[in-house]
Amino acid sequence: MVDRVPRCPVCTGVVKPDIVFFGEMLPHRFLLHLADFPTADLLLILGTSLEVEPFASLSEAVRSSVPRLLINRDLVGSLARHPRGRDVVQLGDVVHGVKRLVELLGWTEEMRDLIQRETGKVGAAESHGRGRLFCSGVWSTWSGTLFG
Repeated sequence: MVDRVPRCPVCTGVVKPDIVFFGEMLPHRFLLHLADFPTADLLLILGTSLEVEPFASLSEAVRSSVPRLLINRDLVGSLARHPRGRDVVQLGDVVHGVKRLVELLGWTEEMRDLIQRETGKVGAAESHGRGRLFCSGVWSTWSGTLFG
């Protein structure tokens, strides 16, 4: 993938990752989950600046009694400006912080199995020239090469 833009083998358009870019509309499914915040028992916040709305204010959408766990390089957003008594902050490398959380929860073996399983899926898709791509406004499965 050295300095080459991935292209759809069907329409030759640029392949877009499964993310929302700044300025793009959020998918409809995002709005369906906003109702979950007031009923949450725990809020995990990982790897973010909490500067772009609507995500920046979501950490305030949980009840004040709900613990908020921030695993991040920096202290950000309302956790920096208006910390709550039940907030927990793990600053530093996000991957290291998540690994530490997994260890504390006793989930190391399950995480290792999950990583192996998912890595195997990616490896199999790459070796068979298959995967998911966003083309003409829809997600679809691709076969072949994306780099011509």
